[in-house]
Formats: sequence, C-alpha cells, structure tokens
Amino acid sequence: CKVDRLLTMGCFSSRVEAPTEELPGPPAVELDAPTPADTAAPTQPADALPSATDLGVSEGKLELWRKKGGGDLEPVLASSAVALLDAQWIISHAEAGGVLTHRQALPKEAFLSLADLVEATGKHDLPVAALSYPWLTKDHPDPRGANLARVARALKALLSRPDLIPRLGVFWDFGSLHQHPDPANGVMRTEEQNALFKQGLGCLGTLYSHPHTTVLRLTSFPDGHKAEDQTEGTNVAKYFDRGWCYTEQSWAGLTKAGYLSLDLGKMRAGVEYDCLSLIRDCTQEGGRRPPLLPSAFAAELETKSFTNGKDDKPLVKRLYEAAFEEQFGKATELHYNDLGWGDAEAAQLAEVLASGAAPRLETLGLHANKIGDEGCKALAAALGKEGAAPRLETLYLNRNKIGDEGCKALAAALKEGAAPSLKTLNVGNEKQPELMAVCEERGIDLE
Repeated sequence: CKVDRLLTMGCFSSRVEAPTEELPGPPAVELDAPTPADTAAPTQPADALPSATDLGVSEGKLELWRKKGGGDLEPVLASSAVALLDAQWIISHAEAGGVLTHRQALPKEAFLSLADLVEATGKHDLPVAALSYPWLTKDHPDPRGANLARVARALKALLSRPDLIPRLGVFWDFGSLHQHPDPANGVMRTEEQNALFKQGLGCLGTLYSHPHTTVLRLTSFPDGHKAEDQTEGTNVAKYFDRGWCYTEQSWAGLTKAGYLSLDLGKMRAGVEYDCLSLIRDCTQEGGRRPPLLPSAFAAELETKSFTNGKDDKPLVKRLYEAAFEEQFGKATELHYNDLGWGDAEAAQLAEVLASGAAPRLETLGLHANKIGDEGCKALAAALGKEGAAPRLETLYLNRNKIGDEGCKALAAALKEGAAPSLKTLNVGNEKQPELMAVCEERGIDLE
C-alpha cells in the first residue's frame, strides 16, 4: 500500500489523484500497511498550543474552544495541513454559479483562520463541519458545481441561526487538503505540501468522529448524474457502497448528538429550510445510524468498494477502532433522541453498551424515538452486563413505544443490580408496578 494513495479510493476516490506510474519527487514508501506514524493524528503538548495573545483572540473564547475539544484540531489548522472553507464563501460562490477548484487555486478569502474559528465558537459545539460525499468523476469531485449548490443550500440553512452558528468552517477535501494541481501535465504537490498532506490525513478520524463537529453527508448523486456516462476508471458506486464514505458515516455515528450528523440526501426539493427544519429532515428515518462495534464495522466493510480495497480495508479497520475507543472511552453524555430509531437500532446500541465501551457514561438520551418492548429488553440486558455502564446516572426512554413487557425487563435488570449508579429514569410509564417497586427500593427517581 502506498501511503500517498490513501485518498485515491472509495469516497475519497481521486480526491488527490495518483497516476498509475510513479511521479517525480519523494518516493512513496512501499508497506504492507501504513505505519502508525503515517496515519496517527498529530499530537502536540498543551504548552505548545498558541496562546490567546498569539492568536489575537479573547481568553474566554479560546477557553471555550478548547473546552469543546478544539485543541484536538489545532495542530493541523495551525500548520495549514488542513484549511477550512468559509461556509459563507461557499454559499456566495455557489450562488454565483461557481465550481470548486483545488485548494492551492482558491483565494485567501475562501478560508477561515484558526483565530476566526475560535472567535466563532458558541456555547454548544465547534464551528467546524466535515463533508462526506462521493466524487462524481475521477478527475474532479464536482465538475458542474451541482454538489456545491446542494451543500450551499444546507449551509445557508445552518447559518440562518447566527445565535447558534455565527460562522462555520467546512472541511471539503478538494479545497482543504493540498492537491496535485495538474497531474496530467506533471504539476504535483511540492515536498512541503506532501508532508502537510500526510499530516492532514492523520486528522481525518478526528474531524469526522469528534463529538462537537458537524458532519454533512451527501448520500445521493445530484440530479442528472448518471454512472453510465462516466469515463473508464471512475468509481461509480453509490455513497452507501463506498468504503471511505461508509467509514466517514460510521465515524460520525459514534458519540455525536443526533443533530450533528446530517444526511443531506434527505433534503426535499422546493423546501426553503432554516436551521431547525434542515436538522429535522436530515436526521429522521435512517438519516443517522446507531454506532457499530469495531467487529460489526469490519464485517460490513467487507461489502464495500475500494478502488484499492485489498490495501485499504486493514487501514480503515484500525482507524475506526481507534476512533471508537477514543470517543466512547471519554464520553460522559450520549444524546440519540429524535432519530426515528426502533428496536433494531436499540439492539445495535445495546451491543456497544454491553461491551463496556463507555465506562464514563453518565447520561443516555434515547427519548422521542420508536423503541418498543424488544428494544427495551435488549437495552436492559446490556445494562445488566458487568461494567456496561457503571457511572450511568440518567436514562431517558420516554416518548417511545415501550409497554408493560419492556418495563418488566428493565425492572428485572435493575433488581439484579444493572446500572448501579442510576438516579433518574424516565420511560413514560411511571405507574408500571414492577418498575415503581424496584425504583423505590433503589432510590431511583422514576419520572
């Protein structure tokens, strides 16, 4: 596997296009798989991070940015390995009928600086979004600007609430990572740009799985795009069949709150969206899948297409497992409410909880879904596993479809010592006898 070709397949197909022959410049290292140094996110000691004075921002904003985990992104933003596009610039460029060009050809005003991002940080999440999408051709991700217009439509809706999102920096691989400017004519990235490109690769898992970034997923092709019209060598697989798209979606499905992973393929034609209506449409009915155990991810990955699948699958399995362990290992709150999840999704989440992946979890929100008795039984069994949720204090299951059987299963698990730290439980059925009894016995507030 050539490290420099990590983004030349699947969802990242040709995003940094590698020709079939070796090009002048630093030779790629031939490896069975990339070394950890090639793919690990860059690390930097806290005292090496820039100060508020260095950035020209307020101490309060920088503290908030880092409290939300912005420090995880600072090394690649400060080094310019990753450049985030200004959402407002994307909107203006799309409305002018523009087409996105590669990063090196974009004007300075297309980007937000690290200082801009820090100043735009609000009380809820980071002002950072990452785009997940399939390239439309092997030479350019969006040659007609069709996807640019669709992304701009979503960004305009998100920015309609400046009190929530005043500005937004967007990771769009073609404009955010250094590209080969004109590989057909031998114009390649410089040696310095190659080094920054590899550093940027190491941060992909963080960009998509970070609990406070937004992921925008273009899961459908634009109108008029036909696979049969594409030139030979183009990856024509749909979003859900591409390995890198599947990986990005799975990263985004780990510990983010429901409203931070949006399926833009669910946008309806002719609808003028605002922030809240966009989120509502783009999170419902399968718009956000529950998290997968690394073993389940690896099994499903075998069904996905990679341009260079034999080499990429071991890599993305390791990257997914690392992100899974990192994000669940530090999660204290999980908010999966209002996602249209039913029993199958509850059972999938139960597998993750039963594995003990979230030892610090204190609050779990699953309210306003479609979970019934079978899903509740699966969750009760999971919480009964030793070490499943030792610190869980609050569990919201109200506004679902849980009946007497589900409540009995939950009561039985609690009676056997499940969720030993539980203090508050809301299932929307506070009069169920067995549940009332065990909650009274354990001192759990049943709402």
